[in-house]
Amino acid sequence: MTKRITVGAVANMRVHLLPIGLVIVGVLVLSACQPRAEAMFYIINTTQETVTVKWKSGTRTLLTLDPGEGYSYGFADSRCTDPEQGAILIATSETGKSYTYGPRMCKGTSWLIGK
Repeated sequence: MTKRITVGAVANMRVHLLPIGLVIVGVLVLSACQPRAEAMFYIINTTQETVTVKWKSGTRTLLTLDPGEGYSYGFADSRCTDPEQGAILIATSETGKSYTYGPRMCKGTSWLIGK
């Protein structure tokens, strides 16, 4: 038994394939815009507690990380080559234990909170 494909069926298939093609193109475009690993600074909570991270000179919480959770952070190259003395990060656990990092932060490196 031979099945005929009509012009209308082909046009209908094109209509259904268009949204799928647009989604694929969108995903490729977005992934191309992501910074490479060596262009980021990573903050990773290796403790068994949730921690809040702030700049030493500030009062506002920068981020909150659950145990095992991480965050990638982008910033200017000067944080590594010519860091401000006050550019120190402080992570505080739920039980009040503090961990510090800085002032030198370089892209492609990580702060493993608790190690």
